[in-house]
Amino acid sequence: MNSFARLALASSLLLAACGGSTGSVGDSSRPGDPGTPSAPGTGAQVTLALRGSVTPVPHTDDFASQTPKSQYVAVKSFWLLESADDPSPLKVADLGTAAVETDLVSGKTNDIATVSLKSLPAGTFTIAKVGVAWVRYRVAARLHNGVVTDGRYDNVEALSDGAVFDGKARQKGWFRSAFGIGDTTYGTLENNDAPLPQLASSGGMTLETVGPDSFYVFPMHVTIDPNEPKDQRIVCEVNVHESFRWKDELSSGYATNVFDTTPTAYEPVMSFGASGFSLYLEPK
Repeated sequence: MNSFARLALASSLLLAACGGSTGSVGDSSRPGDPGTPSAPGTGAQVTLALRGSVTPVPHTDDFASQTPKSQYVAVKSFWLLESADDPSPLKVADLGTAAVETDLVSGKTNDIATVSLKSLPAGTFTIAKVGVAWVRYRVAARLHNGVVTDGRYDNVEALSDGAVFDGKARQKGWFRSAFGIGDTTYGTLENNDAPLPQLASSGGMTLETVGPDSFYVFPMHVTIDPNEPKDQRIVCEVNVHESFRWKDELSSGYATNVFDTTPTAYEPVMSFGASGFSLYLEPK
């Protein structure tokens, strides 16, 4: 694969580190097996939301780093589990091909889906699974190709089969990578064999990629009460401060704290994703 495509796709991810996320939407009993939530109707509702943050956080490695200029993720589903071996995970929302995109750099809170609280069983859940359709991001880079050119890479990768991007259904592993300056793109590569994302070793996340879909799985603690009278919002906040991290090399003309590339090589990308994760329960 051309190195332009591999330069960050090999390390792309949504989330990498989890805190002790806690919330409550009610009591702790969970009668029976969960069913698929109904469409929002009368009574209180719960809204699933995602927002990003670039608030500075400490990093313990010595890698060079930058905060992406933009970093988007398209969420297609949300599941809750009582435990890692829960035989009947609760499907809170499944958007199918209508995945909702959020820019994690902007800090905007973006609602993903809303369901009726009465459609959910009461229970306490300790693990969340987020189905991801695709990810895309922009990072600054310096290209060495006879002359030295500062620009940026725009990358997108489908993480689940049937992900609709630019109006076309893509298969898992499809990618597009482009180098450009300002609003002008000078080279684009598109293919179907992108490597799967890698998670930072310090994170509390796992990435499930078996089968047609990919899921980010992380610990949390949320209690649901279907009789709660007030609307609720579950907000996943992802910190992406200096989340694109690479190892500076000593090649001639390369600079420290600059992501240097050539048409055939690039400095090793060590991780790309989140620097922290939190989950909040907020009134809607």
